[in-house]
Amino acid sequence: MIRFFKDLYVTFFAIGFKLRAPQQLGGGWGPDVDAGKGVLLIWFIEFLILKGIQPYVEVLVGARFFFDSSLWGRAAITLALYLPNYYILVTRGHGIRFERDFIHLQKSRKVLLLVSCAVLLLATIAFTMHSASVRRPSIGMDKP
Repeated sequence: MIRFFKDLYVTFFAIGFKLRAPQQLGGGWGPDVDAGKGVLLIWFIEFLILKGIQPYVEVLVGARFFFDSSLWGRAAITLALYLPNYYILVTRGHGIRFERDFIHLQKSRKVLLLVSCAVLLLATIAFTMHSASVRRPSIGMDKP
């Protein structure tokens, strides 16, 4: 089961890596940008999951978080999600290796991973949209 989730994680990277602009618009921009796109796709999914969990944690804690209301907070969250993924997938080479081996996977395994990625992405978007309706506490709203 853990191997499946690892494969799902690097499949998102491979999908982002393989997304290319049409040749009329210049085609690909090189392997560094392609690797960055792969990590960006994973960052986007993790960001949506955190945004979906945030209201529930705020209700449990009884206070609102202001980490996403300032520029520094947004930059910190972005770097905290992007850089570890970049290190694991690009610097250590786990994502690049999987992306090269993805072509050689069995067709049934490829289809399972791609369908699972689509389902996870749709479920994450639905969860994040649903979480926006959670009643958040008004504690600490009087303070700047």
